[in-house]
Amino acid sequence: MLTEKERTLMRRCLDAVRQGMPGFTSRQPQLRMMATAAHALAAIGDPAAREEGAHLAVIEAGTGTGKTLGYLLPALVLAHLRGKHLVVASSTVALQEQLLHKDVPALRQCLPFEVPCVVAKGRARYVCPMRLESGERTGAALPDDPDAATQDDTPAARPSGVRLLGRLADAFAKGTWSGDRDAWPSAIPDADWLAVSTDRQGCLGGKCAQFKRCPFYLARQEMKDADLIVANHDLLLAAADMEPGAVLPDLADTMLVLDEAHGLPAKVVEHCAARHSLKGAQVWIERAAALAEDAAAALRLDVALTQAVAAASLALDERMDELHAAVGEHCRFEAQATVWRFPHGILPDRWREIGAGLAQAAAAMTQVLQAVREAMLAAAGDRPAQVQTHLSGLGFYLAKLAHVEQTWAWILRKDAAQALPTARWVERHAGAAHAQDYLVCAAPIGGGEKLRALLWNRVGAAVLTSATLRACGRFEPFLEESGLSAYPALHRLDVPSPFDYARRATLHIPRVRAHPRDAAAHTAEVTERLPALLACDLGALVLFASGRQMREVYDGLPEAFRARVLMQGQVSRQELIARHKQRVDQDEPSVLFGLASLAEGVDLPGDYCTHVVIASCRSRYPAARWSRPGASGSNGRGVRPS
Repeated sequence: MLTEKERTLMRRCLDAVRQGMPGFTSRQPQLRMMATAAHALAAIGDPAAREEGAHLAVIEAGTGTGKTLGYLLPALVLAHLRGKHLVVASSTVALQEQLLHKDVPALRQCLPFEVPCVVAKGRARYVCPMRLESGERTGAALPDDPDAATQDDTPAARPSGVRLLGRLADAFAKGTWSGDRDAWPSAIPDADWLAVSTDRQGCLGGKCAQFKRCPFYLARQEMKDADLIVANHDLLLAAADMEPGAVLPDLADTMLVLDEAHGLPAKVVEHCAARHSLKGAQVWIERAAALAEDAAAALRLDVALTQAVAAASLALDERMDELHAAVGEHCRFEAQATVWRFPHGILPDRWREIGAGLAQAAAAMTQVLQAVREAMLAAAGDRPAQVQTHLSGLGFYLAKLAHVEQTWAWILRKDAAQALPTARWVERHAGAAHAQDYLVCAAPIGGGEKLRALLWNRVGAAVLTSATLRACGRFEPFLEESGLSAYPALHRLDVPSPFDYARRATLHIPRVRAHPRDAAAHTAEVTERLPALLACDLGALVLFASGRQMREVYDGLPEAFRARVLMQGQVSRQELIARHKQRVDQDEPSVLFGLASLAEGVDLPGDYCTHVVIASCRSRYPAARWSRPGASGSNGRGVRPS
């Protein structure tokens, strides 16, 4: 329950925002949102409120309602007065950056108290100084992935990659770059970044000679002192699956705001989904054993460890052979079909028997590799660089084993009678050498049960918000998908957008010649139509569902039109938007090409975007034209994608 002191400070802060934020006008819908968010977050620590779900709120706030301020102001006041951490999680790293550099500073300067704030990112977003140092000299990369389609995209294989590693190392040494991938001015190819970053298993931790200057651990230290932590959905779900406090503050004592929450049910399904190859797995199983043997010899580890790894790898390899035979026996791929699904998700008894043995063998190999890892850490001493070389590869194989274990945990899971079943299927695919291989896959059909276990039953209090939470005017579909329908006291609120879309926007769905499932024909038609479609627009945005299609369309455009296109991935996102705005400011036509991540957290008012084209071969109508004149901006013709 809100106290009078909390209500008073919220009113005081709102008055300060009215006076200190240029152009701000408080609206009744936004005030209702503040009140709803405040009442839910105020239930933190109240067992009676938690029992019925009064610590949870679902708020649909249309574009232009001031959604960010609507949840930030009451949340910051409550976190400040109650001494709690506030975690705001959005759907992408880009939206994190927008909150940190735009929305939070604008509000913070109006508040009568300090708000230490930090962005929380996963370890993979930061450079590993030890790997950067060695990679810059040798072009080192992680072991080849036998599950990948090709193996020629490594820093060592590309001179430009080696040069980039040198620039990264130089900038990090001089202190002109923090080691954050998102802070580098140009896009860093994945292969180059994998060569200089690491994961939890490949990290030396406090034994590393570079520990005190490690960007990841420096960021972790900042997080401990922060009142506001800006995260993304992926990191939140990963942290919730770990020991409380390992990555983010303990959720039980945390106020949580989930922005862009409409994508959370799909995100948790993606988070839980798992798969592993068969032939490809046998290749990396053998390589993992070889790496353990090499490490033991180089670091003079106990020979019994390598013998244990060899025995465990042989046992797992034999289980993979049994599974491969079972695929040939049970999976009937018709013609060119690449997917075979277990009817009704029901697993044959033979598969359960093989799967149980395979899961046990994978767990046994994980255990012995972890023992090797512990021995390597103990041997680090004054040779951390030498240990790091082997440790990174070991971490790679431990991650592969984790995929195997997670896959079989889902495949062998017993589905409850009234719950949604688990999807179980097998895919044919071409491995690294283009030889036929199979992927064994599993995923929950819905994420509601997992979200209840990970978040809703554990978090102190939570607010979920987005511009698109309802379907046909009802919250029920979203509540069912997200596992929230079980909480009768949950707060609900819909705040309509102030924009008059019906009179100030045009939605055009053109007839297309290409069948939606014919990706090549559809790509050719998009390439043909775009120049004429965008000929008269100063600023435009084209969104693709596929990175491959985006690049193919770009390559196929006439040279004169391609010169006005700025494509996601060419430079950093921040630089991409800056160049686009600079062109439009100089009355030069500019077209942004991007994927789904460019449709969220991008503010392009006025002439910066008067035309949005959505090209997707995954829907019945593969192209859509959206023009929203008069939505925002000085000339009344802006578009803010959401």
